[in-house]
Amino acid sequence: MSYTPPSDPLPPSGQPQPQFGLQPQEDNDKIIAALSYIFVVIVSVIVLATDMKNKPFLKYHAYQSLVFGLAIWILPIVLSFVFIGFCLMPFAVVAQCYYAYLAYTKGIFTIPLITNLTGQLFKDFPIERPGTM
Repeated sequence: MSYTPPSDPLPPSGQPQPQFGLQPQEDNDKIIAALSYIFVVIVSVIVLATDMKNKPFLKYHAYQSLVFGLAIWILPIVLSFVFIGFCLMPFAVVAQCYYAYLAYTKGIFTIPLITNLTGQLFKDFPIERPGTM
């Protein structure tokens, strides 16, 4: 017999939560997930356009990294008319590397605001929505 831990309480109303049961199916899934945060558009589109989209772990990171990457690169470009936009670029690179590290080591994690936004933008984003357990 195997031990199954008790389930977590329901998430707060209106707050989608990732399915923490999502696990990589193969050894290279963690590498692909990490690369999706570094090479944002390229790897995310490749994952979503190929059979890799059938793996919930990769789909989760492809969608989340796509929204995250577009947010951190479009915002500074919009602000580039102001000096602040150029000052934010190094922080964007550091954030990408940090989330790539988390994807490789931790697996599933949430990014404040980005995970909720991703769940609202993409209906097939693998998250638990309130009332769907």
